[in-house]
Amino acid sequence: MEEQKPQETERSREAILLLKTDMNCRLMVNNDNHGALQKNTPLSIALPLGSHLINVVTQDGLLEKEWTQDLNNEEQVVYLIQLAEEYAQLQTKREKEVGKPLGIECWSVDQIQQEQMAAATEVGLAKVFRDGPDAPEMVVIPAGSYRRGEAFNKYKVTITRPFAIGKYPVTVAEWKCYVEKGEISYSPSNNDWEGDNLPVTNVSWFDAQNYASWLSTQTGKTYRLLSEAEWEYACRAGSVTEYYWGDEIGDNNCNCQDSGSEWSRKRASPVGSFPPNIFGLHDMLGNIWEWLEDIWHDNYEGAPTDGKPWSSGGNQLGRVMRGGSWSSFPRYARCAHRHGSVPTIRNFNFGLRLARTLP
Repeated sequence: MEEQKPQETERSREAILLLKTDMNCRLMVNNDNHGALQKNTPLSIALPLGSHLINVVTQDGLLEKEWTQDLNNEEQVVYLIQLAEEYAQLQTKREKEVGKPLGIECWSVDQIQQEQMAAATEVGLAKVFRDGPDAPEMVVIPAGSYRRGEAFNKYKVTITRPFAIGKYPVTVAEWKCYVEKGEISYSPSNNDWEGDNLPVTNVSWFDAQNYASWLSTQTGKTYRLLSEAEWEYACRAGSVTEYYWGDEIGDNNCNCQDSGSEWSRKRASPVGSFPPNIFGLHDMLGNIWEWLEDIWHDNYEGAPTDGKPWSSGGNQLGRVMRGGSWSSFPRYARCAHRHGSVPTIRNFNFGLRLARTLP
């Protein structure tokens, strides 16, 4: 009997917190990630006696709640997380504040694709093209207007000229070609992942710039990084939802945490593993963070409205990244989410996608 007492004492120092929610959300307990908390599906967590910090956030990041939960000597504490009513109020407020859809947001799928074809025809290219065997596959994006930014911070941007964007992030195979034929010896780590069709990672902003310059020299065309405004325009492809497929992360739409893919929280996925957006672009959300041209700014105050890169002011030591990655929470893999990093950093989540200026 004496041998059982320590175990009983240990159990007596814990309590069960039973959480229930009226909306799907993400759960953090004492800054530890507990993943998705599903609507009307109770979740029990064994915690030591004492105070615990609980944080929940809806999948689109619109509503977040934090509180301290005290556990004393109760065997079980039930807490109902009520989000639905406040979330509905915020959605109504958002709809009033962001104004009506404009520009490409008003186009049908057929019209978007027709505009793509017209833009490609105007410059003498196919909608999807490649400038030679060593160049990435590119997709023509038509000019247009849209509302850029988060739900409560949108402003009108007009892309004045068509441009082209990589159908996929730059791949391991494409970077290998750069090493073999270019004037560079840097071969990024493959993170012990196998496959030439994976997105190249462990590249800095400067690495990305050098690759674009080399490709421009090879092809005689102007390759470059996207501006942040171009990236969001291309990512949304006329959508006004949190993700280009809807307001929920859903199942197997991309590669990030809780996305239901076989690669989530494990590694990058082969490019093109998920359905494209309406423009025909793959992996715009999830998989790897993509370096952009812009200098990092904390907000959009003074941002260009013509789709050009924001190349003045801000934090000169930071550059913008977009898209989220295979290890990101869903809220970081949304169309509007912004991230910044030091341009010299190489990371297993960092990659790139190129733009090409059209005549």
